[in-house]
Amino acid sequence: MKVKICGIMRSSDLKSLEKFDPHFIGFINIKRSKRFIDIAKINELMDKMENPGKAVLVLEPEIAEEVVKKANECNIKNVQLHSLSANEIAKINDINIIRAIGIPEKIDDEKKEEIEEFSKVCNYLLFDSMISGKSGGTGKQIPFKIAIEAAQIAKRNNNDIKLILAGGMNTQRMEDEGKIIKENFDYVDVNSGVEDSPGIKNIHKIEEFMEICKVI
Repeated sequence: MKVKICGIMRSSDLKSLEKFDPHFIGFINIKRSKRFIDIAKINELMDKMENPGKAVLVLEPEIAEEVVKKANECNIKNVQLHSLSANEIAKINDINIIRAIGIPEKIDDEKKEEIEEFSKVCNYLLFDSMISGKSGGTGKQIPFKIAIEAAQIAKRNNNDIKLILAGGMNTQRMEDEGKIIKENFDYVDVNSGVEDSPGIKNIHKIEEFMEICKVI
């Protein structure tokens, strides 16, 4: 099972977690996040990465041009978006787009259409729980039946889309549900589940989580 570890703020955490070879490493440049870091700090961390190609820049931009500008400033080719419409994303070239989609406790026709539209223009979809209309950083798990329903909608519309499951991911959940998660998703995204506090990663939790994911 491939893993994305998000919310990196410290060079010591970055150095430690790279030993376990996650597929993606996320840096959050969204001011509402408890794990916000600015572009200068992201560049500082990027300079210390063994494999900068794994970096993901997490944004909530107002316009598509902001995505290109910040990605170029950091020399990052993978961007996770918590905003912008499918039409706006279609304007972005030469960047791998992960679009986060907040999943409610029930998928209605509007949410189904949203998943379908983003699956046409993005490289990855990341499903996270939704609170007050916002996705990301909630620490809340999506009801698994609903997560699978969302995955099936995306795959029916674009069989090549890569899917990431986020929201309250931790070692216990991977032990309990890891096999069925792997059947429906390509990646899992973990953040607070491997932390002592926001932005402070726990290397022992990361090691435990990664070991479980490797054997699923």
